[in-house]
Amino acid sequence: MAHTTPNNNLQAIVLAAGKSSRFKTGTTKLLEKICGQEIVLYSAKLLEHLNIPTTFVVGFHRQAIQDALVNGVHHELSFAVQEQQLGTGHAIICSKSTWFAENILIINGDVPLVTAEIINELYTQHQTTNAGLSFVTAHNADPSAQGYGRIVKDGNSIEIVEARDFKGDTHQHCCINAGIYIVKRSLLDEALAQLTANATTQEFYFTDIVKIAHRKGHTVTTTVAPFDLIRGINTIQELWVSQQIKRAEIIKYWMEQGIQFSAPQNAHIDIGVTIGSGTRIASGVQLLGATTLGTNCTIHEFCILEDSTIADNTTIYSHSIIRNSHIGSHTQIGPFAHIHHASTVDSHVIIGNFVELKNSCVGAHTKAKHLTYLGDAQIGSHVNIGAGTITCNHNGSTKNTTVIHDHAYVGSNNSLVAPLTIGQNAFTAAGSTITQDVPADALALGRAHQVNKENYAHKLRNTQQTQHAPKTPPLPEQPL
Repeated sequence: MAHTTPNNNLQAIVLAAGKSSRFKTGTTKLLEKICGQEIVLYSAKLLEHLNIPTTFVVGFHRQAIQDALVNGVHHELSFAVQEQQLGTGHAIICSKSTWFAENILIINGDVPLVTAEIINELYTQHQTTNAGLSFVTAHNADPSAQGYGRIVKDGNSIEIVEARDFKGDTHQHCCINAGIYIVKRSLLDEALAQLTANATTQEFYFTDIVKIAHRKGHTVTTTVAPFDLIRGINTIQELWVSQQIKRAEIIKYWMEQGIQFSAPQNAHIDIGVTIGSGTRIASGVQLLGATTLGTNCTIHEFCILEDSTIADNTTIYSHSIIRNSHIGSHTQIGPFAHIHHASTVDSHVIIGNFVELKNSCVGAHTKAKHLTYLGDAQIGSHVNIGAGTITCNHNGSTKNTTVIHDHAYVGSNNSLVAPLTIGQNAFTAAGSTITQDVPADALALGRAHQVNKENYAHKLRNTQQTQHAPKTPPLPEQPL
């Protein structure tokens, strides 16, 4: 449910300026993808869904991050720049010129699994208790969980101890800081000024605001969320873990919609995929990007479908790859087919074993069942493409089109040299190289004249045996 808070009551600051040094890839972790979507877009789209005005604090790789955000969401965003890495407190100060709301939500840009329910619950509690500061906690007693501040309580006081400074027992202090806060702007302004004044090093951290809020008599409240939903990503391993969690969530959702997975632990479904009811998905299938599957489809083992549309009642046999293409209903593809570069296949078509389509259109009820390459081809309906046929679409400098009209019959092992048109109801003979247009209803033969030499086979064998017979080595010379 979208947030209904007036815009002047709540705004968000997303911290996205870090170096990603623990990622060790030389690039920013925020543009790595989880189930097909960049990490930074998860928080951006969540806040867009909640209708919360948002500022992103950017620094390293800032142009690439800004481009991804501007292209990925329709929500109006603003940006603040943190030129130097001087801690989370400094990052928030860099956004100060964008503050306008009574309450400010602060969240890290590397927590892609946070849900709207967590934010709404935090905001509700913040308002209900009239808190100066509210933040999210989770339970994790694992001492290997790095990077999470621990919540330490002493009587009525509470503080967050940064992970690198924590020396206690993680089982005794199993409550961790999720890094998601809502704070009154008046408190935030005053606390950050005090943090800056008291900073003993170049870096200062926002977590110290908890102690400041207590000393000034503000109510500090917390809400608890599942640890898996507030996981941050600082390493490749943490990226992998978050991806497994998100993938399981997506597959669970589609199971609830009536989709059957033969081995759900081996399927990969991106967040932008849509699947019709009654569809079956086998082991090792990858559905990527904005792929859409119709109803009652069957996708066999180890197929990859990316940014493609598969209409109802179609079967994709094993090890087939379909990218940026459309497949019609009641069609059979594969096994080992490759369809790409904006190809379109109509309904009731068979594209069979080891057939490749590139930038081609295939009409209804057409068959290309074996060992064929069709590039830059426009093929009508009820056409038969014989095994071993290829369109010779490139002349060394440009691509050319082959047009095959309805009900044509192309024989096996044909080379169709484009540009070329084969007319309606025309035939081409097996083994032909077709270089000229074939009129409608014509038969084209484009092969060399066959010559038979009677009783020649035994001569050929004798010649071959003589050529391949072992040679006797010369005798060694005898001494005088």
